[in-house]
Amino acid sequence: MHSQLKSLIVASSVIFLSGCVPVIIGGMAAGGYTAARDKKFGDSINDSKIDVAVKNRLYKISPQLFSEVSAVCDENCVLLTGAVSNPEWVSVAERETWMVDGVRVVYNNVRAGSPLSIGQVTKDNLITTSCKSTLLCTSNVRSINYKLKTSDRVVYVRGLARSEDELAIVLEKLKGVSGVKKIVSYVRVMKNERT
Repeated sequence: MHSQLKSLIVASSVIFLSGCVPVIIGGMAAGGYTAARDKKFGDSINDSKIDVAVKNRLYKISPQLFSEVSAVCDENCVLLTGAVSNPEWVSVAERETWMVDGVRVVYNNVRAGSPLSIGQVTKDNLITTSCKSTLLCTSNVRSINYKLKTSDRVVYVRGLARSEDELAIVLEKLKGVSGVKKIVSYVRVMKNERT
């Protein structure tokens, strides 16, 4: 309990020290997120349905598989991360994800090995918070267009960059965040659109 409180204090400090106060207003930030990304409400509901369906399939295979794999859906693309104690579960997680209606792409980054400890998951969450704060405070970057997930110090970046230059800035900034071991980008670049 003490270490969780300490982690929460550290995460709050990161936000306050970043100078980006809007991050703190969780409800407002979340409310503006969908509108700022021009994502339709129906698309968000569909992604949520896919999220739930994937997690249900994993749980039915094994509650342990469910606990060792993280599945996140955005624009019908599912990002799988985590470490599984049973090597066969790497392919099982992908297979079960593809069986969900509406899934367009599966990014399978699940690895076989020791499951992540609670301590590592906490550190990963802190890295994600730091990365989000960094992008929020970077000029010429529309941070709302990027979704981040950290697993075992690897930061997975998804979303839509307004240009190749913006994407280069994003990746460079994320590399500089303390604790980041590697960046994996699944970012698409807008074509023939105004920035």
